[in-house]
Amino acid sequence: MRRRRTATSAFLLLFLLAGALGAAEKPALVVVLSVDQMRNDYLDRFRPWFGRDGFNRFLERGARYPEARLRHAATLTCPGHTAIGTGLDPRETGIVANNWYDAGKARREYCVEDRAAQWVGAPPNAPKIPILPASPVLISGDFLGDRLKEKFPGARVVAVSLKDRAAVPMGGRKADAALWFVREFGRFVTSSFYPPRRSLLAFNDRLATFWASHKKWDLSGRIPEKDLSRVAFDPPELARYKESVPGTGDRFPHSLPGIPNVIESPFGDELVLELAKYAIHDFHLGHNPAHAPDLLFVGLSALDYYGHRFGPDSREVADGVVRLDGQLEAFFRWLDGEAGARSTLVFLTSDHGMTTIPEVARAKERARTGKDPNSAGRVDFGSTGDSAPVAQDSPDRLALEKHLAKKFGYSLDPMLPNALEGAILRFEEPIGLYLNRPVLARRRLAPERVKEAVRDWLRPRPGVRAAYTNTEVEDGLPASESLGVAIERSFRADRSPDVVVSLRPGWIFRKEPGSTHGGPSEENQRIPLLVWGSGVKPGSWNVRVSPLSIARSVAALYGFEAGARDAEVLSSVLGRDEEVRSPASRP
Repeated sequence: MRRRRTATSAFLLLFLLAGALGAAEKPALVVVLSVDQMRNDYLDRFRPWFGRDGFNRFLERGARYPEARLRHAATLTCPGHTAIGTGLDPRETGIVANNWYDAGKARREYCVEDRAAQWVGAPPNAPKIPILPASPVLISGDFLGDRLKEKFPGARVVAVSLKDRAAVPMGGRKADAALWFVREFGRFVTSSFYPPRRSLLAFNDRLATFWASHKKWDLSGRIPEKDLSRVAFDPPELARYKESVPGTGDRFPHSLPGIPNVIESPFGDELVLELAKYAIHDFHLGHNPAHAPDLLFVGLSALDYYGHRFGPDSREVADGVVRLDGQLEAFFRWLDGEAGARSTLVFLTSDHGMTTIPEVARAKERARTGKDPNSAGRVDFGSTGDSAPVAQDSPDRLALEKHLAKKFGYSLDPMLPNALEGAILRFEEPIGLYLNRPVLARRRLAPERVKEAVRDWLRPRPGVRAAYTNTEVEDGLPASESLGVAIERSFRADRSPDVVVSLRPGWIFRKEPGSTHGGPSEENQRIPLLVWGSGVKPGSWNVRVSPLSIARSVAALYGFEAGARDAEVLSSVLGRDEEVRSPASRP
């Protein structure tokens, strides 16, 4: 009997040791990098000028998913980063846009605002600013970091970015720290929602030196001039369609006279990567005394800032992406020495892509075909504010108000404020229009009839691809609607607009120079998804996946559940070949 007990004990000990060894072999640190506004085609377009250890670390020695796309229609920063941080669609998280109108509270809400939180890290005697401290209180669902800490109570989760709507939705509710940059304060801050971490905020002591050493953005020279003119489409006569910030210049070299100008150049990402290194040191990430895995989210937002202004065909974006490649190379080599290449797993993806500046798109098409196309343009349903007269609305918005007045037989006084006279309360880019229900009630108009009238007016408008009432989306869109699933995944009844609208590819909701994103087009939805590190099976996998797969795959690697059940697990992360399926075979 004693011998049998001894043998049993030995077996159990070996089993536990094998389990502990298996756990120890898994990465000690997972890093998730989100490059805001990074289009998938940039990887191939600028690859000849990448170094060995930036993007090529993934492309040559890691796993690439060239068919990765966002699953949701609202291709915006907050929904995209929330999808990365949770592995869930906007209909589950409630983050249907960066901003929405909450009819129950009768106010516009920003996706990460927290009216109960206080600023932490603001400078002494800081002025009151029109921005609320941030936290994930408005986000529903479980986060990857939260589930990781449930599985491993000693795990640390940290998120850093220039944007609050990147750091907060990735870090989650149980993050040990989330830092973002507030330009009104000129420094990185956090909120009282998170555990205090003064040692991390000490990074701000380095900022003065950084600003002083980044006064000008000139071409890096990484792309030779003869090649730059080939990979960019940026003739001087189109410069008026780019947005030039006063004092910075409309062409190279760009002066960077102030803090906002520096962070909205490629140097903004350099700064955040320095903060990421500082956070790794401060928390000793990857060297967890509890022998639990650590998770670091890094939101690289600078490309989104200058990409909006200059567009994806600009010399600025070309130079910015190869500069980012060099910044990543330096960061990865540092990370190899700090955390150990065999102990680290790194993902790189994006929250959304970018639409070509419409005037540039038309010029490119003219140069290619000799014809004057009408395949791109601008749409504006905006107003100058609730208290502004209806007469000051954009031409399209005013035309809609006049159409509704004529259709339903009421008089419209365009000199009265929108809030008191307009049938449309507001338009939230790019998701749609909210009705002014008190005004409809005063006119005894059924909201459903007004919604249908707005929908029918929108559908034939130039640039409009689809328009549906919220009732139609709730009931389920027809199978013939190719955008149906993406629209439904972006919809939540208490936050989404009364009338949902999507534009045709190439069209944007922006009247100012430059371009934007937001709609479910190929340019906006197709983004990079790259993996490198411990145990990853290298290769290029022709499988339709999305950033939701990051949460699913990390959870599968460490033995717990996170993210949407119908999101794919990346087999390469588990060291296996992918099941290769045709992209066309997947929804």
